[in-house]
Amino acid sequence: MRLPTPCAVILYAAALLTWNYICLHHYSVQERNVQERVVRRPQRLKQPPVAEVLSVDGPARREVAAARSETASMHSVSAAPSSDCPKRRPYHTLLTTQATTYQQWQSRIMYFHWKKQAAADGPCTDMTGFTRLVASEDGKSDGLEGEMPSAFVRQYTTREIARYGHFGVLNRPFSVQQFVDSGGLSRIREDYVYIAETDHVLMRPLPNLASETEPAAFGFGYMYASSSVQQYVTRHCGGGTSWSQLQPVGPSPLIVSKRQLAKLTPLWLNISLALKLDREADQRFGWVLEMWGYAMSAAKLGIRHSVHREFQTEGGAGISARSALSRGTFIFHYTYGIEYTMGGRPQGANQIGEWSLDKRHYGSAYPPRKLQGPPDGASDGAAWLTSAWNEASAGIPSWPSTRALGTIGWRRVAGDGIGGSKLAARVQGTAWKWSGVKGLSFGPGGTLTTPWGKGAWGVLPTGVDYNDDGFCSKECLFVDFSGAMHNVRFELDRSPPTFKTYRLSDGESIEGTADS
Repeated sequence: MRLPTPCAVILYAAALLTWNYICLHHYSVQERNVQERVVRRPQRLKQPPVAEVLSVDGPARREVAAARSETASMHSVSAAPSSDCPKRRPYHTLLTTQATTYQQWQSRIMYFHWKKQAAADGPCTDMTGFTRLVASEDGKSDGLEGEMPSAFVRQYTTREIARYGHFGVLNRPFSVQQFVDSGGLSRIREDYVYIAETDHVLMRPLPNLASETEPAAFGFGYMYASSSVQQYVTRHCGGGTSWSQLQPVGPSPLIVSKRQLAKLTPLWLNISLALKLDREADQRFGWVLEMWGYAMSAAKLGIRHSVHREFQTEGGAGISARSALSRGTFIFHYTYGIEYTMGGRPQGANQIGEWSLDKRHYGSAYPPRKLQGPPDGASDGAAWLTSAWNEASAGIPSWPSTRALGTIGWRRVAGDGIGGSKLAARVQGTAWKWSGVKGLSFGPGGTLTTPWGKGAWGVLPTGVDYNDDGFCSKECLFVDFSGAMHNVRFELDRSPPTFKTYRLSDGESIEGTADS
């Protein structure tokens, strides 16, 4: 086991801080030339058993972990080796997700490119099966099962997940456990499973990198263990497991045999739950806690992975798809935003760019089609990912229209554009009613006071398409508060002066008047 260097420890800390910041601020393609056999009829599945949770103080206890039901439709082509494909080692893609707008549009992009790469790989591809595993309220279907082969299991209720600090990532092992318990693995023809995430875009066909005894995983730079985690390993894995047995891996991307996945999943779920209830462990592992739950589970079971740096590429501004492809990389993981100035320079750490491609912008609305590409000087990775999104949205006929911004207009810093703006000079220091509610005032430096808390205001650049049907074709202010962004157009020469708003993402509009 290679011990982490001081540099690796520093990189881990930096990556963990960045991850916490990010998470808090949060088809028409050529069909495969092989015969498909898709099971489309919903299947009523047996109620899975209750999962056992390891408590932080020793004795095991029982936790609600039963699925309401599962509606399954699985995609698998002929998965067995044949004389035509003697080296085929097929696997089934299991895309873990939830029934939210945020994860639905990502799932559709992922599946579009999965189909594209499977078709490109030809009739002997290892990519022979696909199921979108959806955790939803009471296991209800979400309407996309006709587009993507899907299985539905229940997500944790609000009351249940509240016990774990509303850490929604726990729905991933919970959903896989329900899938295993309800016989999902037995209905998969393939002997291997690739656990995928919604923000994976396949860059090339992905072969089966695993063996029957050795799963294949990606090596995360921030997942190297040290002796400092031994106390948590002992507490949750028992005295027979050492920190040195932990590998720098998580549960995705992962290719694993069905037999090993069935052994791993209960521990992955239970250790993750127990770590979240352990205050010290929760603070230590933060937003990657569930990944540590998986790594500890594998170590406890003595399962060793082959670790592949070429499994995926991830990063922000500066990421190069060309370099990744030259190294043989398979997946573009867009977990980080890509942020640039319009001059083609990186915007800076933890800054939203003047040009911005970040999945977190689209938490409640789909990204629009025909996203504007990055400025000259930006990395080729920024251009590659923009093209991948655009290709998928254009190739999915039912991709919905949206009022969300594209890649321009997300950077809105308090006070921007105020200096030299005649509109800003007239508005600063004034008080207004927001749809009849008093308490809106425009302070110096872009400070904003509203009846609903503090906010920010400034002047929007002109000549930008804000996807607002020309609402801001003339000078507008931005007025942002309570997590919502509004473009605001003023009529200051009317009596009394008025304004009208356009809320980004849904186009909702209200009117306001001066509070004289």
